[in-house]
Amino acid sequence: MALRDIALTVLELEPNEFHWVLMEAVQAESEDCLGFRPVDCSTQGVPDYSEALIQGASALRVLQGLAPFGKPKTPVGIGESPSPDLGRSAAMSSDDPDSCMFTTDHSVL
Repeated sequence: MALRDIALTVLELEPNEFHWVLMEAVQAESEDCLGFRPVDCSTQGVPDYSEALIQGASALRVLQGLAPFGKPKTPVGIGESPSPDLGRSAAMSSDDPDSCMFTTDHSVL
């Protein structure tokens, strides 16, 4: 898996309405500042900063091709083994309804 410089932030867009935003570092015009472009963000605000931060961290795990916190990546029945191939397509699609994934010509992983 290729490493990406991803930042997670939480914004309070309205009083008591917190949204998470994932951003990827881009080439900045100056060495004195960092440039970022949005990669994904929440579509619905939550009333708690910590909850937005947890949801954003979970979205970051999905972006990395990992399971969100507390959820298996693929359903596994009793006595079955998980699939060894989580695959690139699973990391590229988000089942999270609270996601507004931006699409670009860049590869996700």
